[in-house]
Amino acid sequence: MADRSDKRRRFELRDVLLYPWSLVVWGFGLGWLGLLVLTALPLMLVVRFERFQTLWIHPMVGWVLWVGLSPVRVFHDPRYRRDRGVVFVQNHVSMLDAYAACAAIRVPLCGLENAAHLKIPGYGWLMRAANAVPVTRGAGQFARIATLMRDRVRRGISVLTFPEAHRTLDGQLRPFKRGVFQIARDAGIPVVPLAVRGMYEMLPKGAFLIRPSRIDIYMGPPLPTEGLSDEELDVLMERVRTIIIDWVEHGRMAPTEP
Repeated sequence: MADRSDKRRRFELRDVLLYPWSLVVWGFGLGWLGLLVLTALPLMLVVRFERFQTLWIHPMVGWVLWVGLSPVRVFHDPRYRRDRGVVFVQNHVSMLDAYAACAAIRVPLCGLENAAHLKIPGYGWLMRAANAVPVTRGAGQFARIATLMRDRVRRGISVLTFPEAHRTLDGQLRPFKRGVFQIARDAGIPVVPLAVRGMYEMLPKGAFLIRPSRIDIYMGPPLPTEGLSDEELDVLMERVRTIIIDWVEHGRMAPTEP
């Protein structure tokens, strides 16, 4: 993994062509998102966002990856079902991670968002309209977030999280923060590993060039959290890390045994 990632960071002859192409992709991505927002705004005045977001918003957000010449393939664990809200746990690689999530997930979805970001004009309003769960600091923060998550799931909305908190610098999975799993347990919501392979090759942290790559996404099995002790929660965290690492590094799905 390290040798491959170092190679991806070095200048290559084709980068001469990728600079103007990357400008096109970035411009398309911003313009396309703006167009999707404009199509959604009239409906959002009378209908909740989650009622229509999977009809065209999610699939069309994922089109940005295809425009970047990076075809997406999604693999579903046979145990995954769409009839209950879950907490998706995704490896954090690139600025385009959310595009990959939208390309793969076909259920109403929101994300955890720094509460300060929700105050940004324009962007903050859109995130609130899209049911973002604000992350605050201070006493009782986990309980507040768990309550908001339960509300989202009750409405049929799943929650996207990145438990590494920061994007990887070398393509390898960083240690998980415990908070996401603790909140999911407190809210009684299952977690689902969402392992994305190929995003580091396409756009690692700090890069501007978009290098065409194949994006393979594995939606793993739902893993119950309700009633787990702290020790059992640590075991669950390690299981989720193993599932994601196995897919990212080896393209291997989780075994079907419980």
